Amino acid sequence: MGSVVTTAILISRKFVYLKKLSPDIIDNAVPGQENFWQEMFPGLADKIKIEKLREYRINFLAEFEKLLRRFRLVSLKIDSATNNLINKIRQSVTRHENSISISSEVINQEAIVKSATPVVQEKDWKEEEHRIIIEIAKNPKDHRLYKRLGNIYMRTGELVDAAESFKKVLELVPDDETTRVKLGRVLKKIEKMPM
Repeated sequence: MGSVVTTAILISRKFVYLKKLSPDIIDNAVPGQENFWQEMFPGLADKIKIEKLREYRINFLAEFEKLLRRFRLVSLKIDSATNNLINKIRQSVTRHENSISISSEVINQEAIVKSATPVVQEKDWKEEEHRIIIEIAKNPKDHRLYKRLGNIYMRTGELVDAAESFKKVLELVPDDETTRVKLGRVLKKIEKMPM
């Protein structure tokens, strides 16, 4: 805003010089405009010749064009680099998603294999219980894991926990008769326990 006001003040001061000029000087100055600028800005006109000003202008525009071309080239390189980075990130995410799905399939297969293996010795019941709980956290819909956990609880005498495990099996597989029988036995033992 201040520069606009300053420019307006400078131009208004120069109109005084324009009014003093005779029309023939202005008419002669229009084709080359050398005399006009000398009359308009006498001190500045002596220092800068119009020919030099044109030469500077042409050189400036040529250099400015070179600068714009370089800027365009740099921006194209940046665009190419960002596109490559985006593609690498997308590939990384795709690989990561694929590895997650493969690892979850492997975990499910390991859980199936572990459920088929016989239960460990007496002293390792707590470790087996802990391992099964971790597997249940990974795959909460696998009824075989709850069945194994219930069997461990029965062997260690934790009948209330065994009953909860067998109830969960029956929630997942309602027509599992062997689990229903085991649950009945556990509930009878719980009823006979002194409170």
